[in-house]
Amino acid sequence: MNDSQAQKSGVGRRLLSNTILNFGGQALILVLTFVTAPYTVHHLGAEYFGIVALVQTVAGFAGFLNLGIGRALTKYVSELFWKHEYGQINELFTTAWATCIVGGSLGLLVLVGPQKTIGQLFFKGGPEVEHVIGYAIYVASIGLFTSMLLEVVSAMPGALQRFDLINRINVLTGVIRCLGPVVLLKMGYGIRAVLVVNLLSNVTGVIAFMIVSRKLIPSLSLVPRFHWSAFQRLFSFSLPLLVSALSTLIVTRVDRFILAYYMPLVAVTFYTLPYSLSEKLSMGVANISSVVYPFASELHSRDAHDKLEELYVRSSKLLVIITLPLMILLLAIPGAILRFWLGPEYAAQGAVCLGILGVATFLGALSAVSTMTALGAGKAWMPAAFAIASSVINLVSNLLLIPRYGINGAALGALLPQAIVVPVFIVQTARSMRFSLGHMLWGALVRPFACASAQFAFLYFLQGFVGNLFQLMLLSASSLAVFGILVIFLAIDKDERNALFLHFRISPILARFSVSTESK
Repeated sequence: MNDSQAQKSGVGRRLLSNTILNFGGQALILVLTFVTAPYTVHHLGAEYFGIVALVQTVAGFAGFLNLGIGRALTKYVSELFWKHEYGQINELFTTAWATCIVGGSLGLLVLVGPQKTIGQLFFKGGPEVEHVIGYAIYVASIGLFTSMLLEVVSAMPGALQRFDLINRINVLTGVIRCLGPVVLLKMGYGIRAVLVVNLLSNVTGVIAFMIVSRKLIPSLSLVPRFHWSAFQRLFSFSLPLLVSALSTLIVTRVDRFILAYYMPLVAVTFYTLPYSLSEKLSMGVANISSVVYPFASELHSRDAHDKLEELYVRSSKLLVIITLPLMILLLAIPGAILRFWLGPEYAAQGAVCLGILGVATFLGALSAVSTMTALGAGKAWMPAAFAIASSVINLVSNLLLIPRYGINGAALGALLPQAIVVPVFIVQTARSMRFSLGHMLWGALVRPFACASAQFAFLYFLQGFVGNLFQLMLLSASSLAVFGILVIFLAIDKDERNALFLHFRISPILARFSVSTESK
């Protein structure tokens, strides 16, 4: 594709196509998670599952330890690839690769060294779990190291917008992570084997992304080499990302460690399961933001301001359309979801928590497009400043609320920073980029919220008829269908509908009907 073709290519069609590719793989993982989680939880028990949850949480610290270099690599490779600057790409990659190997090794040593102290502070369970805590910390340290490597190699196909390849690998690792524990538990293995299979999914991802990256750029070297000039270039952009990553870790990870410090391991389980379910809203965020970031970087490097604004508005609307109906589900029927998914005890403990977390996750999702657009335009310090504000509010809230309110306090600690900071951040981003805030709010929020109000009413009046898991799934699917139909004809425009119909090869008669409806 030459420059003029790239400028004229449809932003809406390209955005929608890549996002649908992302959701294709994620939908399968979502179903697998929903189906396999109850079996894993009940066969491991609440305390052992709490250990698994903490070990998986540790891997999230990779985003901080790699100094934000993985995301900086995505930006620069997306800008250099269309210019055919393969030599610079190679220097940037091998430097990022070397940096993350060193950072991952340091993280591993930090965990393994004081493992007894870590076990005493955060792994508070009965005597039956003490024998596995040291083993779990070793696995967590290796998992952190492999996650660091994953941050770099997965950046390459992301920068080239090859989301078809990314999702094939994500499906593979997701299947291992979801089905592996079930298979091992059925064979009679225990907690140690479950921890190892989770680690195996990371290792598989690293190897697969290494192979894919070499196929996309055959001249790419996988031998770590440190180039000071490349490191300076990466770090100059990644420094604010490092600040953002640290702030994000406080908002999304530290709550479980504060909870584990004040409460027994079972409380971690009662919180982690609603949190992991609400986090599925973030599935939509990641799928869209991973498309927006390299796309925005490319458009900004081409000085295509109008196209960049179009990307901002369309992607914001798409994000709301995808995440809003899921938030409505968690807000309208949280008790029924947990009762028929995991059992009455989990519903009694976590229903309020799930509803609060659903709203918090949705509000956090609203900031994703603004963040990625600002990063693509090189304004990395702007989202970093707001991330710092969120982390301070979150940390103070958790320290004050968790000792008093337990898991509901942790959920409130997640909600408060999003409710306070996100609206201000969105307004500031639109002004800084010289975008029309009114256009974005009307197109991305007002119409989808009107459709969501009908979905909420549908769930509210029919939830009393739900008596089992099948009926719950039927009600949920029906409510999503109501929202989806309304969105097609009320919330998205003609170009977006045509792109949707074309992608799914929906009947041309339906497409013509939708176009004629809009023209009236």
